Amino acid sequence: MDEEMAYDGPGPSGLQPAFEIQQPQQQPPAAPGDPNRKQLDLVFIQDCTGSQGSYISSATKNIEQICAHIFESGKLQTPEDLRVGLVAFRDHPPQDHTYITKNFGFSSDISQVKKDLTTLYASGGGDGPEAVTAALAEALNMDWREYASKMVVLIADAPPHGIGEYGDGFDDGSPDGHDPLVLVRAMASKGITLFFVACEPALSGYSYATDFYQAITSITSGLMLPLTTADLLTHAIVGSVLENLDMERLVREVGHAVAQRILGNNESVDDVARELHEKLLLRNESTKKVVIESIYKESEEAKHNVSVFTQAPSLKEARPLLKRVNGTRFTDKYLQARHSLSRSSYTSYGSLPPRSPPAKAATPKTPPSSPPRKVVSDFAAFGAPKSVSVFGTAVATSPFSLAGGKAAFGGMRQGPSRSAMDDDDDEDDDGRQRVELREDSISLDQAKRIAMQSAWRSLRA
Repeated sequence: MDEEMAYDGPGPSGLQPAFEIQQPQQQPPAAPGDPNRKQLDLVFIQDCTGSQGSYISSATKNIEQICAHIFESGKLQTPEDLRVGLVAFRDHPPQDHTYITKNFGFSSDISQVKKDLTTLYASGGGDGPEAVTAALAEALNMDWREYASKMVVLIADAPPHGIGEYGDGFDDGSPDGHDPLVLVRAMASKGITLFFVACEPALSGYSYATDFYQAITSITSGLMLPLTTADLLTHAIVGSVLENLDMERLVREVGHAVAQRILGNNESVDDVARELHEKLLLRNESTKKVVIESIYKESEEAKHNVSVFTQAPSLKEARPLLKRVNGTRFTDKYLQARHSLSRSSYTSYGSLPPRSPPAKAATPKTPPSSPPRKVVSDFAAFGAPKSVSVFGTAVATSPFSLAGGKAAFGGMRQGPSRSAMDDDDDEDDDGRQRVELREDSISLDQAKRIAMQSAWRSLRA
């Protein structure tokens, strides 16, 4: 791995070292086993309790197309460069007497992964919380390749045991003794990024689950992606994987120098990230990114809880500090759209008229040194059929329409509720949640994620 970002140590007058970022040099194709070869280990953790039938069905139906698109768009070289793992979970007895977890291991044979998925079905579950912690432990201890990009996608609509939810059959935590906050920090140190697909609106019916999942994805520098329909699961997965591959490339390039600044010089993550962001903009660095409008409204209590979970060493120490969020967690826009959809479905028995394609999105302002936004247009047509309705409107066959790169599937980013979509507020505002897959100049949020990942990995090294 080339160290394109040099760390020269403190200057003679005590000044902090400066980043030296150069244009990356063209490298010859890497051989198998070479740390510079692009490889991906991707694990799906799937809730298999009673409410998850549509998500299991969607994953089974689309897994081959998902992997084919990841392989092609991620520019992997051989089938062995992509390995997919699967961990299914339900709950601990006596809440469920079928199984706690099923670990199918890694495979580059995607047809075998599909066969494994076909053996899963939704049933049982007992109390509200499920064996999420046991499933995270299974994923952490799988045989991850040293030099592969490592990613976990957790799909669920319930929290783990022990975070303080009413009626929890294991209020003291997971019966196996594992603590999810400890597990996700171990993931971060191994370079495993966690993405969470929140099946809404069920998840937000819990008191603290939403805040908990925002925290653990943030710890690993991943993202939380709330979905309102299983038919759009493929969009969330593929978009997140492609963005994460771009992020991994930058972590490998600049991670050592970034970690030296944070751990060696005790500089704050925010300060280092800001400087890194500026340097990468000067280099015209661009990445793919999934830009998603949040369906959650902000509250001081929710922010507080996310901070508590992020900083607490264990659930036991976090719980006394949590605050209840009053009222709904959803934005008025989302609630109005749900109400409109319910009325339309009742009057037309689920049949909604197709919506005309949106006008082309306006190009947002970018720094003078950065290239203009490019909407990724090579997304294959798969996933949600034309008849699928989200927020009261039909979606296009392609996950991201070429007219502005937008699609109607759910999700959110960490950080302020004002999204990058706000530049397009003058477009037709029909209540749909907005999302784009963009190739754009790197964002400050991404620079912070790079800094966090770099520091975690250096701690383990």
